[in-house]
Amino acid sequence: MELLDIYDSTGLPTGKTIVRGDKNTILGDNEHIAVGVIFIENSKGEFLIQKTSIEKGGEFSSTGGHITHNETPLSSIKREVEEELGINIDNENIQELGFMLYDKPLRYMFYLKKDIDLKNIKLQQEEVEYVKYMTIEEINNLIETNQITKSHGILFKEVLKRIK
Repeated sequence: MELLDIYDSTGLPTGKTIVRGDKNTILGDNEHIAVGVIFIENSKGEFLIQKTSIEKGGEFSSTGGHITHNETPLSSIKREVEEELGINIDNENIQELGFMLYDKPLRYMFYLKKDIDLKNIKLQQEEVEYVKYMTIEEINNLIETNQITKSHGILFKEVLKRIK
């Protein structure tokens, strides 16, 4: 059983929790769960994009996931990168870019400029089919053709604005 904290619209925890996946819980207008998403850019200006497993929808996305009970957005994104890609980014210069509210969850955005050798990635097979570096144009094409998770496409465009 995984617990998720409930946040208000300003990003502050309310002190309440829910069980992840509990379909009987209905959040109020000012109640949100939270997820974190990181966009990793290499020195060539390409972003690390993953193709999710069939069980997770088979779409392209960036790395991310739910922020669990008593976890900070930053610690959650470090955990997600470790789980999904087998890469430890604990000591990296990760930029926190704030959050945006989209489709009920608060979506915390992170950015990391780092060259990661794809050979060093150990995929979490249950969640990720493969990863590859893609240009901004290639990602925009995924967005236009609905091949990337919709929220990740929206977040990608927002991250580009915030890092420029």
